[in-house]
Amino acid sequence: MKQVKIGVGFGLWRLGMPTPETIVHVAEKAEEWGLDSFWLSDHLLSPSPELDVVATLAVLASHTSHIKLGPSVLLLNLRHPLMVAKAFATLDYYAHGRMVMAVGTGANLADYAATGITQAARGRRLDEGVEVLRKVWTQSNVSHHGRFFNFDNVTLEPRPARRTKNDSGTIDIWVGGKSEAALRRTARMADGYFASFLTPHEVARNLAAVRGYAAEYGRAKARIESGLILLCRLGPSREHAKAELEPVVRTLGRGGEEFLSRTVFGSPADIIERVNEYIAVGLDKFVLWPVAEPQAWAQQVELIGREIATHYTRLAQAAA
Repeated sequence: MKQVKIGVGFGLWRLGMPTPETIVHVAEKAEEWGLDSFWLSDHLLSPSPELDVVATLAVLASHTSHIKLGPSVLLLNLRHPLMVAKAFATLDYYAHGRMVMAVGTGANLADYAATGITQAARGRRLDEGVEVLRKVWTQSNVSHHGRFFNFDNVTLEPRPARRTKNDSGTIDIWVGGKSEAALRRTARMADGYFASFLTPHEVARNLAAVRGYAAEYGRAKARIESGLILLCRLGPSREHAKAELEPVVRTLGRGGEEFLSRTVFGSPADIIERVNEYIAVGLDKFVLWPVAEPQAWAQQVELIGREIATHYTRLAQAAA
């Protein structure tokens, strides 16, 4: 079995946003704490504060040296893919090849209304955007004439560092979502599948669907990795952690119980026990997304690194 890798979700500040100084401190300590990656939420319009993805990734890249960095999920279809390609190639240059990317259509339809993009075109714009990224990240003098984007003889330099552990040869592009369209998109064109807030049974079902669809698209032997985002709260006990989640649960009304059923909370041992249920169905990459008020956020990230990520690192070292 591969080493289990634990990253942290960055954003979704439901209980308030930490200070810039706190964010920089966490970035500087993340690798010492044992974390594998930072994944940033991407929203244009949101009921809670959200930072710009590219600007924040630049800050994180400048204060880290090994940790992987990327958005999950980037709303690629809200942007012209050439602008995205240039921004992320630049980030990859500063980060020495550490950028990754998960893309998706997102759940907030208001983002599309605000930018004048029809809901019906979301998926097709996303597919074409991925196609453009892969072209201009790996080729010179690229021309593209599609339904949404048209250009001739485009060369972007510097291009992202060459990748050897995926089939595309450039920045990993994973697909997030749980719809059939997202699963088929993963199977058809992605380097990985990024699920969010699913149960172990749902994850197993979706991974099986991706494998089946990949075979249909002639990608039965493609390298398609998989990961999972889980909201989390660590505390001395499940009861204590649940009580600290109560401010969020109250805002959700009838959806509060559903939120709790898809959130991992409790002591480090409780979190590890739950993560192991997902490992049993084939996952080895996780993003734990702390639900925390600003003054507790840094400590929650540290606990994820020192108590959860380091646990799996020690297991891998013992098995080596």
